[in-house]
Amino acid sequence: MSDPQIEKLLILQDRDTLLQRIEKELLRVPRERELIEDEIAAEKLRIEAAYQTIKELEVERHEVATEVKSKEAANNRFRVQQLEVKKNEEYRALTHQIEQNQADILKLEETEIELMLRIDTSRTAYEAEKASIEAHIEERKQALVRLDETERNLEDQVEAARANLLEARKSPDDDYLMHYDRIKKMVKRAPYLVPLTEQKCGGCHLRVSNEVASSVRVSDTPSFCDQCARMVYA
Repeated sequence: MSDPQIEKLLILQDRDTLLQRIEKELLRVPRERELIEDEIAAEKLRIEAAYQTIKELEVERHEVATEVKSKEAANNRFRVQQLEVKKNEEYRALTHQIEQNQADILKLEETEIELMLRIDTSRTAYEAEKASIEAHIEERKQALVRLDETERNLEDQVEAARANLLEARKSPDDDYLMHYDRIKKMVKRAPYLVPLTEQKCGGCHLRVSNEVASSVRVSDTPSFCDQCARMVYA
């Protein structure tokens, strides 16, 4: 490589591609943060879902306890009525109703005890699951902390890379720099400056014309691939 301008453009390209790589990494940070935050939100929903079973059992137990109180209150009314009735048939009917309610109360109390045991078992399982979920949430929060640190580091690297790129742009001649910028807009993706090997472009890997192959050997003259328009050098 005899053209010093090519050497300067290669330095520029290295710094340019480094900046692009760092900027690309930086652009991924918000998406990674969003994914982690979504994971945390999903884990919190898991905690709520795990507690839902306990809530349903407690509602059921409350309904049973309310029914027990209702039947006990009814029996108290029936006993008062027994003191007021005059006929044996009415007294026996009230007694039968009291006995029926008392039998129902015993069954309801057994159901309430079963529900309380199920609530205790569910609560123990819930606490264990909750602890596991909260530990995972804490891990994801720590991942967010690390991601924030990564973002700050990348921002510092971008700032330094931009400064180095601006410095590198001062070295090449204006016409070479103009061609570099033009190629960069055309091909969209590095490399913009590639070696020519056995008359093949190092960018698109296609054979260039004899004219291009000959012009590459002429110093101080930029040459371009016939196919992809990248600047080529020997």
